[in-house]
Amino acid sequence: PSWSGNPMTADRVRELKQLIADLRDRYGFEEDRPDPVALAEAMHVRVRYFPLRDLRGFYLVLNDIPFIAIDRDIPEALQRVVCAHELGHHLLHHEEASRGFFDDYDLYRMENRFERDANLFASLLLLPDRAVEEFCRPENRGLSVKEAARLRETTEELFAIRLGAEGLDTGVRFSRFPDR
Repeated sequence: PSWSGNPMTADRVRELKQLIADLRDRYGFEEDRPDPVALAEAMHVRVRYFPLRDLRGFYLVLNDIPFIAIDRDIPEALQRVVCAHELGHHLLHHEEASRGFFDDYDLYRMENRFERDANLFASLLLLPDRAVEEFCRPENRGLSVKEAARLRETTEELFAIRLGAEGLDTGVRFSRFPDR
């Protein structure tokens, strides 16, 4: 499904932007190139890398200790996206994770609220308003979402989600199991 087919309110986008601003004030990370691993560790979330094969990552709370596991064999840019996504689960779904865990075989699953929230959080954290403004400038009119994502060192899907948060339909469709 496309991002535009999923319910996302402007209020939720504003709420998550405020959460990220509060995190930036508290932890002092750079807006243009935040490090989701450093942010997670500053929040006492343990980040570990494992060979997870088809699983890109997961978030788990074990004995009241939050963990983010990331596939060590995926590209670094995708590791950043996975960490930001799982950090979204930590911040937004901690109670639910205490009763189970969030796995991400298909990172851009948009069918349920938990995954939409985590994807939206990751897109807002990694792609500030300035990234959207740059993409929308007249001189960048010929730039595809894929090219813009590559320039921002992120994935096409995450960039499309971020543009969708601003009400821009990119036409990007998410495959059920995107290539590594």
